[in-house]
Amino acid sequence: MKLHLLALLTLTFVSFKIDDQEWDRATIAKCKTAKDTDYLTAEEKGVIFYINLVRVNPKLFAKTYLRNYLDTAAIEKSIYLESLIKELESMSSIDVVEPKYDLYEEARKHATDMGIQGKTGHISLKGESYGKRASKLSNRYLMALENCQYGYSDALSIVIDLLIDEDIPDLSHRKSLLNKEVKYVGASIRKHKVYGYNCVIEMGYELKQP
Repeated sequence: MKLHLLALLTLTFVSFKIDDQEWDRATIAKCKTAKDTDYLTAEEKGVIFYINLVRVNPKLFAKTYLRNYLDTAAIEKSIYLESLIKELESMSSIDVVEPKYDLYEEARKHATDMGIQGKTGHISLKGESYGKRASKLSNRYLMALENCQYGYSDALSIVIDLLIDEDIPDLSHRKSLLNKEVKYVGASIRKHKVYGYNCVIEMGYELKQP
């Protein structure tokens, strides 16, 4: 969740390039799990793509995308950034996440509501908790998680901001994105009355058996 903006960048999913020698084509293709969805925007697909990249090869993500981003963006050094780099450099590969429409729908609804009213957090405009809002998801998935980010409209900035998790002591957003139990994802980016844009990411564990 980014409530204090250090920089607003014009980095996009299509324009941010990394040397092909660093990332092999098979890995790139594996991480584009959302490429054939017809309900996600290019940037929303990008959010899922970058989440997958950091999950599949955290060390290389730290060496390439994260390092290049930090060289470009006005991100101050902090204990949160240092802990992220240390974690990625010691972390093993985990599975990619697959997009699910029901997760996207919940993300879209919450991002839209928060954006219109300029609100933040997980409580709906009707006063419903996340547990209440996501009751249908809880009936389908073993567990559902929600991440909210404010201030960026491009996929890479959104994902890196949640990974750094500045000023979030329990690192809840980072833990969600790097949770090996998470199998499915939905992401929605919407305009926000106060912060310009907000992104909501819903994540689901394994599907419950019927």
